[in-house]
Amino acid sequence: MKFHPYDFMKLPVLCTFALLAAAAASQAGSFGGPPPFTDGSPLQSGIDGSYQATATGTNLTGVIRFAYQNNVQSSIPTANIYSMFVDGQVVTGGVTASITGKQLAGVMGGQDFQVPTSDSGTSELPLVFIVRGNRANGQFTGQMDLEDKMSAFSGHGTVAPAPIETNTVILIQTNSDSAVFGDNVNVQSSDVTITPFVIPGSSITPTKFRFEGVRTSVFAQGAGGQAATTTTN
Repeated sequence: MKFHPYDFMKLPVLCTFALLAAAAASQAGSFGGPPPFTDGSPLQSGIDGSYQATATGTNLTGVIRFAYQNNVQSSIPTANIYSMFVDGQVVTGGVTASITGKQLAGVMGGQDFQVPTSDSGTSELPLVFIVRGNRANGQFTGQMDLEDKMSAFSGHGTVAPAPIETNTVILIQTNSDSAVFGDNVNVQSSDVTITPFVIPGSSITPTKFRFEGVRTSVFAQGAGGQAATTTTN
């Protein structure tokens, strides 16, 4: 078999194209798909971390914070909060956020109302406590840039006044001082006292806002640098 000199000239060119194709495939794996051990997220550390955004709107300035640990939202209360200055009033509450691929959605809850109790879970009378009247609720949606090193995200949301709220206090008293739930205690209707009470709604104006934020840390952290901890048995 004879080879034309032109055939040997084509070999370096073919090798060069092969190397370029391999490099392009490697680069595509780095940017076009998720790295290993990141649960499908293109971010090098997955979606875990602390996120913070600045919200702005008409007569509104605020901060939204949420955190993820082990691919679920962190249980640290101070890591998932919002605080907004709306029409001269400051409203705060908890944040529940969901990161699904590039999509971001969240719910901002008003301050949870709880009747003060002792360590045993009981309330003693007389009882005095304060319920703030400037409670608010809200929601937000946006998108996250998974190719950005800071995991930048942005979107829109709405904060609205909390509506009027009706709560009920149920008091159960029996003739037996040692009776506990689970025992065969005969509770009569006269032993149960039901007292409803109303918490007025908030007076803030429903306001739309835009937010922009980044991931501030790859760890879930609360206020004061409180970090999530894990417990092993």
